Amino acid sequence: MKKAAFFDFDGTLANTEKLSVLATQQAFKQIKLPVPDAQDIVHYQGVPIETSFSKLGAKDLNPSELQTLYTNFRAAYQSGESADTITAFPGIVAALAQLKIAGVELFIMTSKKSAVAQRNLAILNINQYFSDIYGSDRVVAFKPLPGGLLQAMAEHHIDDRQAIMIGDATFDIDAGNAAGIDTIAVTWGSHDQAILEKAQPNYIISDAKQLTEIIIHE
Repeated sequence: MKKAAFFDFDGTLANTEKLSVLATQQAFKQIKLPVPDAQDIVHYQGVPIETSFSKLGAKDLNPSELQTLYTNFRAAYQSGESADTITAFPGIVAALAQLKIAGVELFIMTSKKSAVAQRNLAILNINQYFSDIYGSDRVVAFKPLPGGLLQAMAEHHIDDRQAIMIGDATFDIDAGNAAGIDTIAVTWGSHDQAILEKAQPNYIISDAKQLTEIIIHE
């Protein structure tokens, strides 16, 4: 059994695609930038907006314009947060409860700011399952780099052989692989199975029930 499990949030625990797309498109529109396609926005959900927005068409903005874009996005995102736009994927809540009962320590490793992740967990009523949240404001090196995972394992005294990273995007799997821990790729999020396979996760699953089978029993 693993001692610690690190979960990505968007696309792994919760479906936030609609909210992310609407907030991103609104932010770009407000400063008269070409509006990114929904598919591209979802693809980059796993990395902080400070990285993804440049890839979505904001790379030529000056620092002041970028800050306005980020502020617009965060305001639009927060105003749209609700139980209708942030929903847990089937079986996730039950899996988290089982892992907690079994004694696995659970963490969030997300590209969101930590406070945003905390709000989103509260909307889903699953915040009680997690020992700590590592948002993009708490780590120096974002996914796909391993810095956040290495920092969390050091701070919580977790051996890499006792940890596992769970995510829906190659960014999550790359981070876990680089940190030297096992990885689980889930197919219900932003990256499909063919893309995930290229990142070489230890496991690929299509049902949340498989989380407990792997983390507790293997």
